[in-house]
Amino acid sequence: MPRPTRFAVLAVTGAAALSIAACGSSNNSSPTSTSTSTSTSTVTSTTTSPAPAQGQAQVRGLIASVAGNSIQVTKEDNTNAAVNFTSTTKVAEVAPATLSDITSGSCITVRPTQEIQGSQPVTAASVRVSPSVNGTCPPGKESRQGSTTSTPPPGSPTPAPAKPKPLRGSVASVTGNTITVAGTDTSGNTTQTPVTVDDKTKYSKQTTATPDAIVQGKCVYARGTLDSGGTLQATTIDLRPANADGKCGKPHGQ
Repeated sequence: MPRPTRFAVLAVTGAAALSIAACGSSNNSSPTSTSTSTSTSTVTSTTTSPAPAQGQAQVRGLIASVAGNSIQVTKEDNTNAAVNFTSTTKVAEVAPATLSDITSGSCITVRPTQEIQGSQPVTAASVRVSPSVNGTCPPGKESRQGSTTSTPPPGSPTPAPAKPKPLRGSVASVTGNTITVAGTDTSGNTTQTPVTVDDKTKYSKQTTATPDAIVQGKCVYARGTLDSGGTLQATTIDLRPANADGKCGKPHGQ
């Protein structure tokens, strides 16, 4: 091949090679960075909180049966309730009493026939004697004393008259049919209130008892807390005889 023609062929060949190399370089370019969007699922953790502790509760009624440490109670509205007790449950029993059971130093709760007015004489509708606690007479719960007077809506039945507040304290002396009750007023001052009893006065006494005293047919007033199943876990149990008709009404002082 003549020399000029050879040079022309070589030039065309070199140009083709350069074109192929450039094309290859374009196809082998560095991979693009792919951004992967990760979807983050927000999971809300639901924690079941334990049921809140129940407040102080009570069960009052007639003991229908006793099995081990469990009592079945028929309440005043004829519904049933379960009460459990343990060796640490405080058990007390209320029994009939007489004036002779009231002695100096005894703790006493007097339900007067009418509201106490200052130093005016007090006549007792009922008297309950109870043991002292560490040598002192514990005060009654204020929530049970007296009642709040409110105006009923028009047309409503006339409410029953409020029961007088009970008088609580220790027996300073007993002379004839007069009991002198020592106590304290709202200012903390010592008071002595003479209480007159008559043939209409009812007497009862409260004594410490054991769980053996919890038997069918007695009236029970149990206080404690309700568990998740609705059973009362009793901290204190008060017992007393049923009425003549076999039913339980509210005892005086309650």
